[in-house]
Amino acid sequence: MKIDGYTISELAELLDVPYKTVQMRLNRAGIEPITTGAVYPKNALEAIRRVPGKGRPKKTTEAEPTKAKKAKK
Repeated sequence: MKIDGYTISELAELLDVPYKTVQMRLNRAGIEPITTGAVYPKNALEAIRRVPGKGRPKKTTEAEPTKAKKAKK
């Protein structure tokens, strides 16, 4: 039986990023291994290229928000 997929080490080498980075990206993307031997599907490579990093997202350039006016008493 031949399993078609990548290990974390292979993904790290193909993406030129550390092993732990690949582990975290797979975790954030919700990609589960195909086997208990931690073999991931071939589409995992492209999927983790686009996984956003941890932390706050970058601000978008939108129109300035309107300030709420204080109510007079």
